[in-house]
Amino acid sequence: MTCIDQGLESLKTFCAVMSLPNPVEQKSYDVINNKLSRVMKEVAEESMKRAAVEENSSSPDNLLTVSGDGTWKTRGHSSLIGVCTVIGAETGKVLDREVWSSFCKGCDSYNGVKFGIKYNKWQRAHKISCRKNYSGSAGKMEADGMLRIFNRSEKLHILKYSNYIGDGDTKTFNALSENKPYGDDHLIQKIECVGHVQKRMGTRLRKLKLVYSKKKLSDGKTIGGKGRLTDSLIDKLAHYYGNAIRCNSTSVKEMRKAIWAVWGHSCSTDDEPMHWFCPTNPNTWYLSHPALLKKCLGGKTQNPNESLNSLIWKFCPKTIGSSLQIAEIAANLATSVFNDGNQILITSLEKFGLKINRNVCVSLAERDNRRIFTSRQRHLESSFEAHRAKKIKKSKKIELFQEQEGISYDPAAF
Repeated sequence: MTCIDQGLESLKTFCAVMSLPNPVEQKSYDVINNKLSRVMKEVAEESMKRAAVEENSSSPDNLLTVSGDGTWKTRGHSSLIGVCTVIGAETGKVLDREVWSSFCKGCDSYNGVKFGIKYNKWQRAHKISCRKNYSGSAGKMEADGMLRIFNRSEKLHILKYSNYIGDGDTKTFNALSENKPYGDDHLIQKIECVGHVQKRMGTRLRKLKLVYSKKKLSDGKTIGGKGRLTDSLIDKLAHYYGNAIRCNSTSVKEMRKAIWAVWGHSCSTDDEPMHWFCPTNPNTWYLSHPALLKKCLGGKTQNPNESLNSLIWKFCPKTIGSSLQIAEIAANLATSVFNDGNQILITSLEKFGLKINRNVCVSLAERDNRRIFTSRQRHLESSFEAHRAKKIKKSKKIELFQEQEGISYDPAAF
């Protein structure tokens, strides 16, 4: 049921609809989950070991570049379950993962006094099955998880993660820099995710548009509106900004040149240069600063991590409550499928003690083939352009509605 994103209650509903006898009860279901947890952990660890060997063969001196990311079961900073993953930059395969849970139903349901001999005895007995393995805020799960993953990389894979591809979250990288998992002689370097840097451009332009939305510029007009800084233009500028980085990923100088070419081509002429919003302070952090662009060399992204995150929550839906064990099963299952395809499920089923027939093999092979075909189609240049054109068209349509109807909904405007 985990493979189709459902649990025991869904299984009972399915059996009822199909006029089948009731499935196993909760106690038996828990026994099955315990075995499934052990099997999926074993399969995932074998998969990650193979991925580490493959990644190491393409990286000199056992110094790897990896992308790391954290994902949470619920949005915001109140999630009780979080997952951290590390993926090799060369192979795009998962090298390690860590699942955190700050909640245990057993601990929460204990009604007695939480001190004394009786409580200590209960705690010792409960420790074996306790589903809580983290104490701290949800926001800190990523930093702590990534630190644990880096600390065990040498023991687990005999490898050092030399370069870390991350987003704009500085807490995780700061934790790695301060704790120095590999000692003072081997400091970890930060590489920016190009996708997040591109997104940052769009975010800052939208913020700029909001700040100047009601102010008149030197020509007597506001910054927004037709022929001005619209949402569709912001999307286009962010897209070209990202392309400027990716197409010049070997030279900071060429990156800057391409970025300013985008700006100049879009907003100014030789007779009337428009640099009103450029930072006047030379120390201001802005999006064409060499220090930032240097971290974008190579054009690396966290896209594989985002794909893995999606797969994890496919197996452990965010709409359904779950324990640490279910989240771990989902993370291990997603890791195995992400690295080796759906056919790795054959290994899992065999380890679980089930017999595999031809139908299973054919079905899983077909799923992998469809996955590969879809991926190749999405990577075609025509698909990229069509998607971007569709996005711009939608943005323009929304802007047109806003001009015609005015603001029909404004959050917290009361």
